[in-house]
Amino acid sequence: MGYVARCGWCGTPLSPQHGRRYCRSAHRQAAWRARQHWQKAAPSREAMARAGEDLTDGLQAVAQQVHQQPWPGMPAGFHCTGVACVPELAGRLVRVAVLADRQAGASWTQIGAGLGISAEAARSPFGRMRQSATSVPEAG
Repeated sequence: MGYVARCGWCGTPLSPQHGRRYCRSAHRQAAWRARQHWQKAAPSREAMARAGEDLTDGLQAVAQQVHQQPWPGMPAGFHCTGVACVPELAGRLVRVAVLADRQAGASWTQIGAGLGISAEAARSPFGRMRQSATSVPEAG
């Protein structure tokens, strides 16, 4: 069986004589809007990559601490001190991911589903977040 051209938006098979990428003009417009949203979210995706790298670095530091030999005068709570940054780094990653998804046009229902929570539970902590991705606070 040969190649069947499909609408770039909905996947509906296109007739060979159709000669277009979309089955309707509305789908062409929707695809254009989606590309515009995706481009608008580029700074947020870059911030998300930085936040992910920071989290990975923090987790690697914790993993290295596990293998350290105890020394005289090792402070109590040494391991807890090492992992204390992980929740903040993970929270920062989630915040920039939500911001990137919102800028890319995702609904609160879609974001909530991605986080495993309801739309209202996603909107509540993140709904007022209007800052740009570049102003998301860095972990310190």
